[in-house]
Amino acid sequence: MSKPPALSTKRPTISTVARQAKLSVATVDRVLNARAPVNPDTAQKVYEAAEAVGYFAARLISQRINDKKPVWHFGFLLLGTSQTFYSSLSQAIVDQARLTRSAHITCHVELIHDRSPQSIATQIHQLAERCQCLALVSFEHPLILDAIEAVRLKGVRVVSLLTDLPTREPGAYVGVDNYEVGRTAGWLIAHGARATSGSVALMLGGHRFLGHEKREAGLRSFFEEKAPGFRVLPTVITMDNGAVTEEATLELLARHADLCGVYLAGGGVEGVVSALAATPDRPHMSVILQESTQETRQAMRKGLVTLVIDSQPVLLAQALIELMQALPTADAIDPQRHRVFVPMQIVTPENF
Repeated sequence: MSKPPALSTKRPTISTVARQAKLSVATVDRVLNARAPVNPDTAQKVYEAAEAVGYFAARLISQRINDKKPVWHFGFLLLGTSQTFYSSLSQAIVDQARLTRSAHITCHVELIHDRSPQSIATQIHQLAERCQCLALVSFEHPLILDAIEAVRLKGVRVVSLLTDLPTREPGAYVGVDNYEVGRTAGWLIAHGARATSGSVALMLGGHRFLGHEKREAGLRSFFEEKAPGFRVLPTVITMDNGAVTEEATLELLARHADLCGVYLAGGGVEGVVSALAATPDRPHMSVILQESTQETRQAMRKGLVTLVIDSQPVLLAQALIELMQALPTADAIDPQRHRVFVPMQIVTPENF
């Protein structure tokens, strides 16, 4: 009867770790002995390989990696609305910060419930006291811009998120190209119409949100240039309020028999959905909402909504965390390099 093979008692070596990590021995040696700077991802790979093979210095490697990581406190000021988009974005930001290997990142996420400029300015000042970099979704107002300028002068970098802010110095930005979003919404409505004419409705949260204003400009420019037979109605301001949006939608349906498209460029999704559900004899039209959420997807399933233009919160979070790590050590904001446009996604009932 043959004996089972003896278990190996040979201690793992640097060569063992290198083979496991698929790296050179010299690279592993640099990580172990801190002989030269090593890419954080490479150092992490060495640590994971050392753990996997049971290398005795794995804990030391982990300690050295963590000791060299910068520590960042990042602030995020998001709109406090009933939209689940912002809770999804908040969670994506926290998740991305946790997954980041190159730094220790603490996220301070706050919501804007009181939209008065004084209140938002106060939140900016208070959040900036705890952070090296701040990202916010806000509308344009002199008090808000003054607050941004004040914290900038204290060394806190500020990123406009989703909607541009016309700061005094060149600003950083992460979000979709809102002008492009508006033109895309126009194209989708025109190509979904049964005729080459008809009325098109546009609803915004407010003109003070420059992102909404750019979506309006994009939509109107598309119809003026590419589909002049359609008539874009005067813009309806909803303040992202569901009740206001519902009333506005019902009025549009009642007043415009030739309504062939509705684009809600901001919040108030529940209002549009409620109005459409209450109007079973509505005309054939394209209904386009902003952001893929449980509410918008359910509305598409019911056939109330044609499609959704999504800002892709996971990609937004990835781009935002990457940019915010670079800003505190940058000499100045680069108007090109520090403006990151995340591609939008067209969501239909067939691809979510």
